[in-house]
Amino acid sequence: MALGAALLGWFLYTTEWPAFLDALAKVRMGWVALSALVLMGEFVLRAIRWRILLKPVAPNATFGALLSATLIGGAVNTLLPARAGDLARPLVAHRRTGVPITPIITTNVVERVFDLVGLLFVLLLALALLPPVQGPEGVLVENLRRYGLLLGGAGMFGMITLFFVARNKAWFQPRLTALAQRLPHGPAAVVTRLLGGLMDGLAVMARPRDIAAAIGVSLVLWFNGALSIYILFQAFDIPLPFGASAFTAVALALTVVLPQAPGFVGVFHMAIEKTLVLWGLGVSPAKGFAVVLWGVSFLPVTVLGLIALWREGISLGSLLVRDKPEIADSDASCNNP
Repeated sequence: MALGAALLGWFLYTTEWPAFLDALAKVRMGWVALSALVLMGEFVLRAIRWRILLKPVAPNATFGALLSATLIGGAVNTLLPARAGDLARPLVAHRRTGVPITPIITTNVVERVFDLVGLLFVLLLALALLPPVQGPEGVLVENLRRYGLLLGGAGMFGMITLFFVARNKAWFQPRLTALAQRLPHGPAAVVTRLLGGLMDGLAVMARPRDIAAAIGVSLVLWFNGALSIYILFQAFDIPLPFGASAFTAVALALTVVLPQAPGFVGVFHMAIEKTLVLWGLGVSPAKGFAVVLWGVSFLPVTVLGLIALWREGISLGSLLVRDKPEIADSDASCNNP
């Protein structure tokens, strides 16, 4: 929170307001609207992928219920700190589907693995499209290549590991349960239930066809994010190639991966500004682009997420409190969803 506030304060303090407002005045709103529309497709794709991953434990989960939960998660990430939406999303899905919370949260963890694979895809796409870059832009490219490939490699390793565990559930689960039974009675019962839910949530990783489908959706999802940034380039008449938009998408993903202030304010703005300045864009247009991209990324999903909360009949403040009894009851039967 302190880091976000400090960076936002510095972002505003170093703004040359006449040039900044002039850059915003020249923005073509048609391209902004198109960028926002394309970016909203990310939440549709995430709901589609989530339905694939939940298929073994929640075959009757509807796309509408998962889309609603995904939009609510996006809104909560904007309004509350520490990526609280990453918890609100499975809680809402639990309410709507009746599936135990542990396997739902497990599929959310599995999603992060697929996201790393998608990130690797966009990074490799950018490297293929960009010509050799010199100067400070070259430093940016080299850093993104290093850390993006590292995370992408971690995603591939995680996917292989989860596949191995899921395909050998009959070997892993009794042994892990036996270890849990060595704990005192109370903790042993809790850990045993959690292990059952975790194994249920990993069931999709034993199904190659569903894995391939989830990978395909992930590639489209991450390409969609880069495309929305490239469209926004047109709104500002920024003459950068699609490869630069892909790199910007990767840089942004690395920036917001850790829990931080609501809406990632400050960190988001500074990351986009510095990235575009390294690509040769002026400071004022880069700041203007950062502000508009933040609005495109968070305002539509926040409005739709709040509407979804209203339709669910729950308030933002009571979401976690009201779900606690249901979580405890559902986890007691997590092997019988």
